[in-house]
Amino acid sequence: MRVRQFKDLILVDNWPGSLAAIVAGLVVSFFLFGFWWPYWRTADMDLWMVYEAWLFNDGLSQEWFEHPGYLTILLLGNWFRLLHGMGLLDVHALSALPAPPYAEHAWTAAVQAGRVLSLFLAIAFVLGFGALLRRLIGDWRVAVLATLGLAFSGGLAMEARIIRTELIAGGLVTIALLILLNAARSPQTPWRPVLVGAAAFMATLGLVNKIQLVFLICALPFIVVPFGCRFDDPTAFWRRSPLAIPLSALFGVGAVLIAIPAAQLVGIGISQAPTFYAQPFVLGTYGIYQTAIAVWISAAVIGFAIVWRVSGPETFATMSAVLAGIAMGLLSLDIRYNPHNVVAVLNPLEQLAGYAENLRVPGGETMTGLAGSLVHGIGIVLATRTFVLDSSARPTIFLEWLVIAAAISTWKSGNRRLAAQVAALMCVAWGMDAINSLRSLQLQYFILTDPLAIIAAALLLAEAPSLQAHARAYQIGAVLIAIHFVLSQSEPVKHTFQTSKPFHFCIEHYGHTKRIEIYPFCRLAV
Repeated sequence: MRVRQFKDLILVDNWPGSLAAIVAGLVVSFFLFGFWWPYWRTADMDLWMVYEAWLFNDGLSQEWFEHPGYLTILLLGNWFRLLHGMGLLDVHALSALPAPPYAEHAWTAAVQAGRVLSLFLAIAFVLGFGALLRRLIGDWRVAVLATLGLAFSGGLAMEARIIRTELIAGGLVTIALLILLNAARSPQTPWRPVLVGAAAFMATLGLVNKIQLVFLICALPFIVVPFGCRFDDPTAFWRRSPLAIPLSALFGVGAVLIAIPAAQLVGIGISQAPTFYAQPFVLGTYGIYQTAIAVWISAAVIGFAIVWRVSGPETFATMSAVLAGIAMGLLSLDIRYNPHNVVAVLNPLEQLAGYAENLRVPGGETMTGLAGSLVHGIGIVLATRTFVLDSSARPTIFLEWLVIAAAISTWKSGNRRLAAQVAALMCVAWGMDAINSLRSLQLQYFILTDPLAIIAAALLLAEAPSLQAHARAYQIGAVLIAIHFVLSQSEPVKHTFQTSKPFHFCIEHYGHTKRIEIYPFCRLAV
């Protein structure tokens, strides 16, 4: 009898077929556990995003700004318009909503339409993740397993069937990270500044949709630097071509032209901050940490260039592309301009301070409360990593155990560079979880950090051949896949059989839907 090997974990022995099987699994899971839920089953953001999309289609101003959910609202509103135009959705705007006793069908149809959009976005995220990861590691079988891990991770499993802002934001920043990692490992390509600029654009769009991403975005340079490599070929484009200097100058001119209108948005965001927030988050002055972030990103590009000997023209072109990417991302706020969105995006820490738990202590300062909360958050992160002390529907915890063991083994075997790359990914993941614990480390936030652990595991499997050749590789892999499937479906299954209704939403104006007189299900509460 043939001994099963690592490659036997792949049931469909080709790349397109494997991706098709993963997508099919997502779709089947979605319709078994999710699509048919009552519209109020996951309440808050399902209802709030549908409401905001209805406002958008009526040309009314946005009323919900917490994340601020900007792209989610735009996409959902246009999705409703498309379905309405095709005759598949009767109510696409608030003005068409029937009176509460007759609105049940309208809410159900709208929320289900939003769930389908979430499924499409999740599939796009999964496929983009798989394609870029395969290019990064070069082993399609490992990339298939990593793609499977993402598709059935705890966070994405829920995000694919509800309407949440983390799906778009987390997907954009994760794709941006993979683009950066591929660029860092491809010094020979003359397109590297364009790739970095595209990543900056996507990361900024992620921030525009969910301001909590500011921490992960600032951590991207910490992840990317260990992935760099030197390319000393004197005939390379950015070193030898007579077009290198003129092209880098052209990058600079283009970046300035794009940055000028974006600078006006930045000025509005900083100058109007006192109108929305009681006090600045840092040193009593608005704009301090925003400037520090800009300096940090610039220093990161220059530092990468010094460490990995990137030529001057390429470095200048890259910095210009980053500026252009960030500016274009901010200019997306002009699609449906609202100063509250601009202020929220440009002052993320002030915005978050109003919603994070336990940031203030009686008679104390915000920073004091924040420090105590972060210490508590570190304890939560450590407890969740044991799974026993704090269990959750997060299968990547078990994958992290394997990553830690494999990284230690890799370090001992002398592959210090790979171990450092994995350590950077995992430290950022744990750090982000500690910060997200300020909002109770909700299941939906897992989509922001689970990809980091999955990328780390994929790197170890692809670049440490001894792991794939291990005598127990198949058995360990099969157990992890089984755990992934079971835990990822636990929350969807639990919600499927849930019976309680969110009657707390029946409080007047609860949930930022001021123009809704009452939800249809609230009639049962009176």
